[in-house]
Amino acid sequence: MEHQHLSRAIHALQQGTTFAAVLSDGRLVTSEKKGIAPMMELLERDASALEGASVADRVIGRAAAFLLEKGGAAGVYAGILSTHAREVLEKCGIPFSCGEETPYIINRAGTGMCPMEACVLELTDAAEAYEALRQKLAELSAR
Repeated sequence: MEHQHLSRAIHALQQGTTFAAVLSDGRLVTSEKKGIAPMMELLERDASALEGASVADRVIGRAAAFLLEKGGAAGVYAGILSTHAREVLEKCGIPFSCGEETPYIINRAGTGMCPMEACVLELTDAAEAYEALRQKLAELSAR
């Protein structure tokens, strides 16, 4: 079933969404939002929303990988995956595949590392990373 769910999530991604997840109950959730916003919103609403989910995202960096670990995702596909994300996914045992791997995720201005990936670069614990990301998002939205 898991492979079928991941195929469905990837198909939704190919239809133009930026994020797609087939939840453990078979429901498809999609989003047009960029970055970690779709995962953060799901986890804020329900901490167990991603438990057993198959997730497809255009870009997955270390921040998103920690969110997937915290949420308990069952499988992941990334159009672009950072090497930092690969390390997290391998360590926590979430099966993944990707279209291409890059050393790190570039910020939207194209001038350096994504602030979310930079925020959790030195962290190794998913719960700690989640809190750091919540703080970073609050800080960025206050600007």
